[in-house]
Amino acid sequence: MAGALAAVTVGSAFVFDLLPGSPGGAGADQGPSGARPSPSASAPLTTVPAAYVGTWEGQASSRESITIPLGTFRVTLREARVSERVGTLRHTDIFGGICDDVLTLKEVTARRIVTTSVGAPANRDVCDQARHTVLLTPVGDDLVYESDSKDSGRPKARLSKIK
Repeated sequence: MAGALAAVTVGSAFVFDLLPGSPGGAGADQGPSGARPSPSASAPLTTVPAAYVGTWEGQASSRESITIPLGTFRVTLREARVSERVGTLRHTDIFGGICDDVLTLKEVTARRIVTTSVGAPANRDVCDQARHTVLLTPVGDDLVYESDSKDSGRPKARLSKIK
């Protein structure tokens, strides 16, 4: 009798799709804590969330084979829609030289902002003017800046809000 009950229970789990990890089953679409993630957490948004708006600053370093300090990064973000100018990056190198980038919003979700960055026209000759992608990701009260610009050392910075 116990064997028949076990067979019916296991069979029911398959028939009704109740096994963890199966669509509609226990554990389906759940995070590590077992809670279902908010559908809007990764869904594209149309404008920048207010939590990103402001001025953020921190020390940057390269992410290439040797980590090198790159100086101070200051990112200023404003409300914008996809394809609009969302802000600027001011990079002050360790010698006091300044390069500015213009950030255009490419994609925004509750988890991160993706921008296209290009050097400002008034930059010095030593500034990288090439178009590249920048990810801005909230971590606690900070914002992590990551660039794919190989010529700039693929910089990364943890920025704190200053305004």
